Amino acid sequence: MAQAKHSVLQLDHQKKGTQFLRQKKRAGLFDEQGLGKSKQLIDAISAEIVAGSIRGAVIVCPNGLKSNWAAEVEKFSSLPCKVFGSGRAARRSAFTAMRAAVYVINYEAIPTELASLKALLQFKPMALVLDESHRIKTPAAKVTKAIHKLRAYAARRYILTGTPVANKPDDLWSQMFFLDDGEALGDSFEGFERTFKSGRAGYQRMDELRERIAPNTLRRTKDKSLKLPPKTYLRVSVSLAPKQHTMYQTMRKDLELSVRKMSGAQVVEQADAILARMVRLAQLASNPKLLDADYREVPAKIATLDDLLAKRLGVQGRKVIVWTSFVENIRGLATRYKKYKPVVIYGEMDNSARDKSVHAFRGDPGVRLLIANPAAAREGLTLTEANVAVYLDRTFNLVDYLQSQDRIHRISQTKPCEIVLLIAKDTVDEFIDFSLEQKHRLAQFAQKDVDQISAQDLALEKPDILRALLAPDSAESQKVGPPRHHR
Repeated sequence: MAQAKHSVLQLDHQKKGTQFLRQKKRAGLFDEQGLGKSKQLIDAISAEIVAGSIRGAVIVCPNGLKSNWAAEVEKFSSLPCKVFGSGRAARRSAFTAMRAAVYVINYEAIPTELASLKALLQFKPMALVLDESHRIKTPAAKVTKAIHKLRAYAARRYILTGTPVANKPDDLWSQMFFLDDGEALGDSFEGFERTFKSGRAGYQRMDELRERIAPNTLRRTKDKSLKLPPKTYLRVSVSLAPKQHTMYQTMRKDLELSVRKMSGAQVVEQADAILARMVRLAQLASNPKLLDADYREVPAKIATLDDLLAKRLGVQGRKVIVWTSFVENIRGLATRYKKYKPVVIYGEMDNSARDKSVHAFRGDPGVRLLIANPAAAREGLTLTEANVAVYLDRTFNLVDYLQSQDRIHRISQTKPCEIVLLIAKDTVDEFIDFSLEQKHRLAQFAQKDVDQISAQDLALEKPDILRALLAPDSAESQKVGPPRHHR
């Protein structure tokens, strides 16, 4: 049978990861993004095929990563690989011969192809692999339910993600249930909540949770596994432009009036609705034209970005990534910075257009700038041709932030990396910064990256901060504020 291509050498941590996967029929590889999880998985699958324990693998991944997986399988092994195309007719052809060793399919196709995948897994002993397994973090989602139904038919089960706690510890339950049928964290999400949640937002018994998932999961971080160039963070505080400030204050005061009528408990109860309205404030802080087509002023952060790019791209051969959560920003910035021959990635693009942008950014020296949405380009891409990433704006999504920044800070990077965060002064940007830092500290503790956490972070205390943010000049705002440091 086909074997791994040993000409592509494994690093020490990768050898240990491959051995871990081979030793366990059910395992989670939670290495921090950038450590080469796909190679470890492919080498383990190849070795187990040779050993006769399995005859292949079904790899479930985000739709945009199917071609990446095919390329990785070809690079690291001699295994025949079949990628399920988009649309039912294209997927049907992948089942016709059943002669491939590795089948790659996207998450969204699983419910439709459930019966066929069951037949494939029953036809021959196969591993079922979930890449970016945090994609099934929501237990009630249709895709999650379908994948949970499929798990029993797999000879081996593997989950891969660098962000198992995508936003909060709750995200672990569904992934672990797929892996071990509830052995570690219980066989129902409700039971998980009773054990590990304290109140609506807070958490308890996190030490116990860490120990329960440890036997079947492996987590390594880059700082302990690789000698990568340093990654530094620069927070740039930006004052809103005059008209932009007026528009922001109008919307902020409207939200403030709503929040001031609530008690602290009510703020917690209605946090999701409040945060949704705060994302609109984030749009105003980024670019008011996202909400008002008649806005003509140059937004403050875009004016700052002009200067940043002029300086960073003034260096011969340097490339930069600009991240923004809003698609209309991507289109506008691509026009504004056409002298840098920008390419773009956002969710509405098909895989072919997306791959074309990636190849141009990586291979064309004249393409100096990539403008992308973290939700569409955060996973599976190596973009180490750039060593500067600028965040024009961010939302409350932790996985978007963590995964996207490490597109540049991973194996093959040879230059120091700079993460630039543009933060509009006295706006929701400051609370988003606080919230992401808090979520990350909790995720780091749950994942055993660190061994200490504060009671405030376990409780995810936010109401007073919300009030301080909404009325930044009030007395309350002097009590608490976002941290001025980064991990």
